[in-house]
Amino acid sequence: MNSVGILGVNVSCLDIEGIFARVKEWVEGDQRRTILYVNAHCLNIASEDTYYHRLLNQADIVYADGISVVWSSRILGGCKLKKNTNADWIGEFCLIAEQVSIQIYILAGEEGVAGKAKDNLLKEYPRIKIVGYGDGFFKGKSEIQVLNEIRTLSPHVLFVGMGTPRQEKWIFEHREEISAPVCWDVGALFDYISGKEPRVPHWLNAVGLEWFWRLLVDPVGKWERYVLGNPRFVIRILFQKLGFRFPIFLKDD
Repeated sequence: MNSVGILGVNVSCLDIEGIFARVKEWVEGDQRRTILYVNAHCLNIASEDTYYHRLLNQADIVYADGISVVWSSRILGGCKLKKNTNADWIGEFCLIAEQVSIQIYILAGEEGVAGKAKDNLLKEYPRIKIVGYGDGFFKGKSEIQVLNEIRTLSPHVLFVGMGTPRQEKWIFEHREEISAPVCWDVGALFDYISGKEPRVPHWLNAVGLEWFWRLLVDPVGKWERYVLGNPRFVIRILFQKLGFRFPIFLKDD
């Protein structure tokens, strides 16, 4: 699979249709596949966390979730990436899941988020098969209960939304226990579907300002990620363009 190296992470040269095509193939197989995403925030973390960095490069697909990653691919050269933000493609995925009977388990968000998201999806896509759900903090069900439930229900796709890098580390630490052919990390996707967080207006999203909307909605929680993180990411990309690495890895959790 073609990819472009951004801060040492191989980002797949796939649009969302290419990802869906592979998922439809993988859910029929017996191999365990992992799909992860990256945006500027993820790549900033990966530049300082060697364990997370390694996990990204062990995934079967790593796709561009943010416009900054797309722009970076154009600056650095190589394939032109497409922005595949989770909340933009979930409706299309649900239609495919209805058509080919993909069974889904949702593990995401605070207690109540996954259940509400399931209800909202079923209202819009009544034939979708969501076989189970749990919260990403294991308050409603313990981690052992969730893993046992996933094993019993045997979903084709496990969506995991716990925040970066916790969700990626959790997936890889438990991947051998999870029989689902596809594990797919989705960040705050189900917060949007449940209505817990408002989705960015279309016009802001169209001009690449989703990050600005998220900062306006949650300035206390997101100021460091965007106000400090975005310039840091730009500097790192410029250093890579010039043939340097900045900064060196700082920790290995």
